[in-house]
Amino acid sequence: MNRKWIGHITKVFFNKIVFEVPNLESLRYNYLGDLYIGRGLNDYITIFNEVNKRYIFQVIGLYEQEKPYLEAEESKFKEKAYFEAIPIGEITNNGFEYGLASFPMISEDVYLTSMEDLEKIFHSDSEALTITLGELSTNDYLPSININKLLTTHMSILGNTGSGKSTTIRKLLSELVKLQGREVDINQMNFLIFDIHNEYQIFSDEYVNQLSINEIAIPTETLTTEDWINLVQPSSAAQLPILMNGLRMASLLKDGSEHSLWIRAYSALELYNNQQTDAVTKRAKIVGLLEKLQSPEVAATITSYNAQYGNFTNGGEIRFKQEIKEYIVQSFGYEYEQCQEQLIKLLSEETIEVQSIKDLWLGIELVILLEEAKGNAQIRSYCSTLITRIENIIHTYSKTLFDLSPPKKAKFEEMMKFEKGFTVIDCSTMEDSDLLFFSGYLLKEVFNRQKSIRNKRSYVDSAFHFILDEAHRYLSEANTEDSLKSLKIFERISKEGRKFGLFLIVASQRPGELSKTVLSQCNNFILHRIRNNIDLEQMRKSIPYLNDMQLFRLSYLRTGTVLAVGEAFSVPMELNIRGKEYGFYSETVNLNKLWISG
Repeated sequence: MNRKWIGHITKVFFNKIVFEVPNLESLRYNYLGDLYIGRGLNDYITIFNEVNKRYIFQVIGLYEQEKPYLEAEESKFKEKAYFEAIPIGEITNNGFEYGLASFPMISEDVYLTSMEDLEKIFHSDSEALTITLGELSTNDYLPSININKLLTTHMSILGNTGSGKSTTIRKLLSELVKLQGREVDINQMNFLIFDIHNEYQIFSDEYVNQLSINEIAIPTETLTTEDWINLVQPSSAAQLPILMNGLRMASLLKDGSEHSLWIRAYSALELYNNQQTDAVTKRAKIVGLLEKLQSPEVAATITSYNAQYGNFTNGGEIRFKQEIKEYIVQSFGYEYEQCQEQLIKLLSEETIEVQSIKDLWLGIELVILLEEAKGNAQIRSYCSTLITRIENIIHTYSKTLFDLSPPKKAKFEEMMKFEKGFTVIDCSTMEDSDLLFFSGYLLKEVFNRQKSIRNKRSYVDSAFHFILDEAHRYLSEANTEDSLKSLKIFERISKEGRKFGLFLIVASQRPGELSKTVLSQCNNFILHRIRNNIDLEQMRKSIPYLNDMQLFRLSYLRTGTVLAVGEAFSVPMELNIRGKEYGFYSETVNLNKLWISG
């Protein structure tokens, strides 16, 4: 064997070895034209077992110890360097395999791992599509990452603010775009990016469908109960039943419903008889309910309903009540006194299909009105936050996300075709409370589509990757404890999504706040600097690939340096991400430039 040895083993444990390096100068030499420099921590070392088998270890510690020349106590002393290393795997004729089945003996020689062996460790499949993210932190060696192993499982990219998470994501996406030259159709990739900070405008329009939530409108009739709960955020006591009945009432009121008009007429009269609110406001609600009736008789009674004072003039009240009751009987065959019983029955049977967020507001108002008519005087105060939340949604999104205009709905349908490789949705204007609803809704729609395809064909012919940036803001564990916000679709995709071609890429600066279910289903991790003890402890529990030394190391990683562990990485590797050109979006404000003139 011509390569130069650097030391020999002095201690062997299941979790580590200790080897002695008699001369530190031996850590620098030339072998087959390659220069080898042992830098200490994170170096890979090799121990030969047989001709066709060798152990690979990684250095995790080094120290110096005095040792006598002779056994006599009065002898002179010299310094010896000792290195600790953890087991990584074995190289055989069949290639590299992670983990050790046997262990070396003491006194066996130790070598720096050759470039040839590094190739076997980090380039195990020469035929696979691969990308590179950066070089090993100990040298300039660029490991290749098999994208089939990286992107056919869920992945987490974790790290504190400013540690380089977004830069890593942009680097990953840019590497995928570079595959275009290898007979890869970029527009088949189907990446959906929820851009929380408006920082993913980095690709050509040829591959990217760049959208804002202001440009699209969700068809509200497609929202499920879970979607509405995530959007409206009711409390579990009084508000949830009101929300559910409000949704059913809104469904009854939708255009084309055979019950819509008589319910509006009945509700208008109930409102007039029972609600003791501001008279002008009450009049506006009543007029709004009646405007779709297209009844000249009812419309005529409104002329005596004073808009300024909210009262009837010239005896108009009696005529108003009479015309409403006659309208109900003549048009739908119900006596006014029968309406409440009939309405309660309909509400118990109705399926949820709401045409607009304003219909939901009206539906909840009518449900509360019916409760008040039954003597529940406190129900409106119990539901005040619910009504306020819906009114805020109307104010915020009625012209954007819940706009009824056909062009915006058409834009949404076009987006959902995923005709370009990357769909980037600017969510920077959305409140945290709305991100869970919006992202969950889109994931549910794609999941249902993929599930339907698989049920018909027994396989799927496309894959989707969802990049959830700042995921702790909406995939929070607290959402399942203190409220009715639902993470069901995320947790279901994390458990079942792979067989339907759906994969999550979760980026967060607070892993301790993430859903434990979602985090536990990730099999690949790119870990940046993390210093919070709560986050580190959560990672200790959720990531099986980490040992204590690596977890400790995370607190001291430089910006742009990551620890990559998981199924896609043949060994845990510390990489310097080559993404400087993608990092300008996340630069911190430079006060020197802001404050110093000239």
